[in-house]
Amino acid sequence: MAITTAWKAVTFTGLVGSSPTSSASKIMKRSFLQEKFIFSGNGFTIIELIVVIAIIAVLSGIVISNVSRVKEKANVSGAGAVQRQMTKAIEMYYMDMNFYPPDVNRGWDPGLVQKYPWNPDGRASGSYSTSGEDWTHCPDGTRNSCQVIIEENWHGPYLSSWPVLTPWGGTYDYNYWAVEVQRGNCPLSLAPGIYIGAEKYYNDISGSIPESIELEMQRYGFEVDCITNGEAQMLLKLLP
Repeated sequence: MAITTAWKAVTFTGLVGSSPTSSASKIMKRSFLQEKFIFSGNGFTIIELIVVIAIIAVLSGIVISNVSRVKEKANVSGAGAVQRQMTKAIEMYYMDMNFYPPDVNRGWDPGLVQKYPWNPDGRASGSYSTSGEDWTHCPDGTRNSCQVIIEENWHGPYLSSWPVLTPWGGTYDYNYWAVEVQRGNCPLSLAPGIYIGAEKYYNDISGSIPESIELEMQRYGFEVDCITNGEAQMLLKLLP
């Protein structure tokens, strides 16, 4: 019993110490260390944790940037695929008809999927609600003369379906320009030809191509227009 009491006394003395000032100092030191260290033992300090968070943030930014670039490259590739399909389609149409499809409004198929111009999504509004077709390149400059040929020789569809939206949410615009076209403030005119425009949606607001992507498309000759207006004109066929 005496040994037990003595042991408790020694233990208590070792924990508390011989001086109240020494105990208070130890408590304050322990409190300071708790503020400096998140975990005891092998834990992280606040500074180390901040560094780790900063590294994670930088890496996340790099990943997001790379994902965005990959997505835009995919969008440009998608528009390029439409350009190639349209080029083949108008040439097959020409082989049957001996003339190319007429110029039409934004969002309208000029006659590659169906015989005559039509709007595949039915959402065209305002000035785009009508086809705006131009048949002046027909034998006598009217639709009637072309219509006779179409009824006899149209063997389409030359496209499986008309692409309703561009990769950026806009609409495609089939353009038949028989003469040079001046676009905006571009110092160079577009040569007579057939173009497929990746343009804005019918409201002229949504569906724009980001400026950086449009500039890149111009740099590589994918877009032949030299103005940056959120749209891209892609050449299908130069006309004599």
